Amino acid sequence: MSAAVGHWTFNPVMTVVLAVCAAGYLLGVRTAGRRGSAWPLWRSAAFLGLGLGSVAVCTMSSLATYNHTVLWALAVQVTLLISIVPVCFAVGDPLGLVRVALSPAALIRWDRAISGRTIRFLTFPAVAAVLAVVVQITLFFSGLLATVLHSAAAMDLMYVVVLAVGCLLALPLLGTELLPAWCTEPLRLLFAALDGLLDAIPGIVVMTTGSVLAGGYYTRVSPTWSTDPVWNQHVAGALMLALSEVVALPLLLILFFRWAAKETRNDDRDRTSASAPAGARPAAGEPSEPTAPVLDRPWWETEGYGRRTDEFQPRRKKK
Repeated sequence: MSAAVGHWTFNPVMTVVLAVCAAGYLLGVRTAGRRGSAWPLWRSAAFLGLGLGSVAVCTMSSLATYNHTVLWALAVQVTLLISIVPVCFAVGDPLGLVRVALSPAALIRWDRAISGRTIRFLTFPAVAAVLAVVVQITLFFSGLLATVLHSAAAMDLMYVVVLAVGCLLALPLLGTELLPAWCTEPLRLLFAALDGLLDAIPGIVVMTTGSVLAGGYYTRVSPTWSTDPVWNQHVAGALMLALSEVVALPLLLILFFRWAAKETRNDDRDRTSASAPAGARPAAGEPSEPTAPVLDRPWWETEGYGRRTDEFQPRRKKK
């Protein structure tokens, strides 16, 4: 147990990546402060402490030391980077920080960039959830796994790709930048529940497979203290399943309480409008301003959250 906890390894590539991410985030916080917007300290703690700290644990702790000898260590790394760490980043809201820190001209270019078809497609929750499953299945059941185990550069690239794929789901679900207005809190809850179901697939497949993965690599390097490699695969799949489902509940709770808080604010605003003084309303017999007819629209349109729906309408062709 002491060896498993105390054996850390230094990864220069991931250290540079973490330093760049931390510097960029802190620069954004400083710029936002100069523009008069104080960035919440708890968001910074979530991004820098929970997010980047978790990446350091995944890529330089004993998990990285033993991922070449037992499959379950690598499986835990992949699951943490694709499921749990992105939620920590999303709580830190880096995209919201970018919006606060940018100048008006740069903000226009930023909105144009993140509103592109490719970004909108990849960050749609259903697409991102399926993509995460495909990436994990491809990694464990193709020649990529053997390549990653034989190359340090491939391992580092795998870390970055897996983390990026996880962020494609977490950042839109918990942010306000990437999803259209009709994707409201109830729909986000539904997508999070769908992701929880899909996340179970890679773990189940790894746990139930009978063949040795990575071309028998772990059979040749299995340490004396380890159990049978096939049993290690079953353990790896079970850990993937457990860890991927562990993050589902916090994600659902965050979305649920955020939805409840939003509804509370809406109710308070409605009560304030209803209790407005009589002088603010037109007196009896006086003409009132004509109002537009109220159309019956579905709740997912009338309760839009985030950006305006019309920003995501397809462009009309010029005549």
